[in-house]
Amino acid sequence: MNKKARTRLLIATGVIVVAFVVGVVYVVSQQGAYYRQVAELVAGDYDGKNVQVGGRVLDGTIARDDDGVRFTIQDLHGASDTVDVAYSGQMPATFEAGVDVVVVGEYVAATGLIAADELQTKCPSKYEGKGTTPTAPAAAE
Repeated sequence: MNKKARTRLLIATGVIVVAFVVGVVYVVSQQGAYYRQVAELVAGDYDGKNVQVGGRVLDGTIARDDDGVRFTIQDLHGASDTVDVAYSGQMPATFEAGVDVVVVGEYVAATGLIAADELQTKCPSKYEGKGTTPTAPAAAE
């Protein structure tokens, strides 16, 4: 391979790598590399922003209607903070009270509501070792 062809190859490779890095940075900035806890959401300045939040569905808060489902999630680390979620998409089969979920949508601080576009359930028991049980966060007093 001559010097001119090698230079072209290096430039093309550099352009591809830069485009890939820019794409990854863009996706992470839009979606976030991880989800926030409910306590972070309530304490932070996220009003009107698209957020990704993890929490546990509280028992007795699931309400279904023609528009979808509304429910309340609690912080996974035991904080007493809660946030309401409205979701109208396809429901995961494992969705129920006590299940850990991650929701993505717009947060409205005035109403404490996330208008979710995405809903994913997590199954902690699937990843637990034998003989262990998942622990629930402490109840608010």
